[in-house]
Amino acid sequence: MGAWGTKLYQDDVAQDVKEQYKELLKKGKSNEEATRQVLDEYRPMLNDIDDGPVFWFALAETQWSLGRLLPEVKEQALACIDKGTDQARWERENPKKAPERKKILEDLRIKLNSPMPPMKKIAQPKSYMCEWKIGDVYAYKLESDYAREKGVYGRYFLFQKIDETVDYPEHIIPVVWVKITDGDVLPSNEKEFLDLKYFIIGRTYVANIFPSLLKSRPIGEQVFERTGREFEIDEFGRLPKYRIYLVNTSKRIIPKKITFVGNYSTNHPPKNEYIKDDEYYGQGFLWKWFEECMLPIFDIQ
Repeated sequence: MGAWGTKLYQDDVAQDVKEQYKELLKKGKSNEEATRQVLDEYRPMLNDIDDGPVFWFALAETQWSLGRLLPEVKEQALACIDKGTDQARWERENPKKAPERKKILEDLRIKLNSPMPPMKKIAQPKSYMCEWKIGDVYAYKLESDYAREKGVYGRYFLFQKIDETVDYPEHIIPVVWVKITDGDVLPSNEKEFLDLKYFIIGRTYVANIFPSLLKSRPIGEQVFERTGREFEIDEFGRLPKYRIYLVNTSKRIIPKKITFVGNYSTNHPPKNEYIKDDEYYGQGFLWKWFEECMLPIFDIQ
């Protein structure tokens, strides 16, 4: 049973149906289009004796709450309640909770047969495009107790935008390389910036990039044959990762302490970085947990 309680949405299927239907409405789909798409996606389970009724209960309740209950959805949900297969499931698998479930479904029947509330407006998500330009460098000063604990208090993380990617639903966010200053002074020109070392934000196994490598031959030799480049592969067979993407869903989310340093050349990548054309080998960082995520990485430098 994919349920952890008797309430309607204490069930994996019910939660998924509700969220996907509402998400389609947010994307501008009409009620009929959203219903059809959800039905198409869940069609294989509609005849399932356990999950089928849960699907109809969730879709009907969600549509009613939003003032959008379609007659055919209501009919299916009420038929499932009348048939009693969901109740029989609870009596079979969790008899102590079966009476609670029965009350939940009876309340649902009453709701679906009552007048719907007015149709609620569905807010359309607004996409955000970060204004940073390729080559822009921004500084983030480390001033937390955690930074002091790590011995980097007063230093700066430097982010250089090298690309951009799409974050859900359609936010355009920067992909960056990261550097860190040696002290509490920012670079004053491009040369000083380029002289700083790139910050390693993680490592990835070479075998994940090249699955068919032979164990009987040196990894570095095989990678050189494939790429024409030599890489510093650590003792565990891993390459360093240098790029992250900063999750910016609005301008307000970017910390006010971020300062612009300059726009510098991006033609000097980390010499040990390997990136496939269709992959970043990076990860996203949320600003509100930025230091908590970034500072532990000092242990792998």
